[in-house]
Amino acid sequence: MKIKHMSFVGVLALVCMKAGAQYDVHFTHYWELDNFYNPAAMNKNSRLNLTGAYSMQLVGYENAPRTMFFGASTRAPWGDDGRQSIGAGLLSDRIGLFTHNRLFLNYAYLFKVGGGTLNVGVQVGMLNESFRSDELRTVDSDDPAFPSGGERGKGVDIGAGVYYRYKILYVGLSGLHLTAPVLKYGKGNNVSAELKIQPAIYLQGGCNIQLRNPLLSVQPSLQASTDMGVFRVDITVRGTYRYQSNSFYGGLSYSPGKSVSFLLGGIIGSVRLGYAYEMFTNGVGWQTGSHDLVVNYQLDVDFFKKGKNVHKSVRYL
Repeated sequence: MKIKHMSFVGVLALVCMKAGAQYDVHFTHYWELDNFYNPAAMNKNSRLNLTGAYSMQLVGYENAPRTMFFGASTRAPWGDDGRQSIGAGLLSDRIGLFTHNRLFLNYAYLFKVGGGTLNVGVQVGMLNESFRSDELRTVDSDDPAFPSGGERGKGVDIGAGVYYRYKILYVGLSGLHLTAPVLKYGKGNNVSAELKIQPAIYLQGGCNIQLRNPLLSVQPSLQASTDMGVFRVDITVRGTYRYQSNSFYGGLSYSPGKSVSFLLGGIIGSVRLGYAYEMFTNGVGWQTGSHDLVVNYQLDVDFFKKGKNVHKSVRYL
């Protein structure tokens, strides 16, 4: 490792500490983005499912994290039993001068087990890390302690998961970054620093409880995650009111020792919207929080019909 890169390594170490604690972005609407955390969380219907999310974290801080995600999933356009599903996702996470990009493909196969359905999925992706050193403000613009031009690191990423649904219940278990990829900054043999991504385990579960009033229902859910060094649990309860073809929900999410989140959302026409504000209970305190926005859209797509596909907007069940 060259001496001129030592200061760059020091800056990277701070990001490594964050990565070790939680490399994957936490979305408050985790249940809407479950195939981001679990490649088996697909094949819930025969439609093309499109999802977009944007997260503004630690609002009020300069160079605070900003994250964008776009994903899609549907049943595979081959075979005639509807058991196979495919998906893809693209994540861009910017933290100061660092940018974390993740591109992945999901594949899952469905089995009928115990009166329910069991999906087994795998994920293959690429991680791309970059450091924009040309935007770094230093006293001496020619300071050799920092690399001139951008630094980049790439690596292959592997994940796997299972997802079981039974009537109103669901539960999923997944592992991401299973090969603990090491991303090397630099080109060829000129490696200035390395970033090791720790494997992460995710457990999700929830259900949909219909109340006596047919217009009202409750959706409790949970997500637990760990990289064997840090553990996080999110417990969420939403109440939903349905009126004709539209529905609206509100709720709370609690992460012990970390935060409390307030949720609002609903289905209007063919679009499902969700917003959350996460208020931290320690560290930076409740005055500084994070905003979370998610949009879902579904299309009926018949890959096997001759001629043009038929597209029809629908709402979630």
